[in-house]
Formats: sequence, structure tokens, C-alpha cells
Amino acid sequence: MSEAMSEERTFWSALAEHWRIARTLRSLTIHFYPERCKGVWECYEVCPVGCWTPDYERRVVRFHDPERCIACGACVLQCPEAAIELKPGG
Repeated sequence: MSEAMSEERTFWSALAEHWRIARTLRSLTIHFYPERCKGVWECYEVCPVGCWTPDYERRVVRFHDPERCIACGACVLQCPEAAIELKPGG
């Protein structure tokens, strides 16, 4: 097999993997467990689209705009209380 054919096959394999991952990510949604929230607010600080609002009086956060969420997972990674999960379905 020539080097050009090998590179083309690698490209198409990588593209197929990209599409598989993209299809999986589109099906994920945020699941928030407010009873676990301790008001650290890191989810609020890292959310690129502003889905979270801190409630300073009750020391918790509110997931106020789920339709806006792009399921990037930044909040999941930052939550020290495991109050946020990224799961398939709504």
C-alpha cells in the first residue's frame, strides 16, 4: 500500500471516529443533584454558556437554563461534590 493511500485511510478512520464521538456527545445531558451541592460554584465559573446561577443565601447553585446547555462537561469535571453528571438522555 502506498504512503498516500495509508494517509487517506488514516484520515477517513479518524473522521469516522470523530463522527461516532459527536453522535454520542449530542445524546448526553446534564443531570444535576441539588441535594449534593455545597455551594462551591465552580460549575458557575466554568460554564461557557451560563447555565448555572449561584444562590448565595442558600449556598447552592441552580441549573437554570438546561436548554442552553451544550453538554461540554466542564461543570462535571469541576464539581467537587459529584452533584453533576453527564448522562445519555433527558
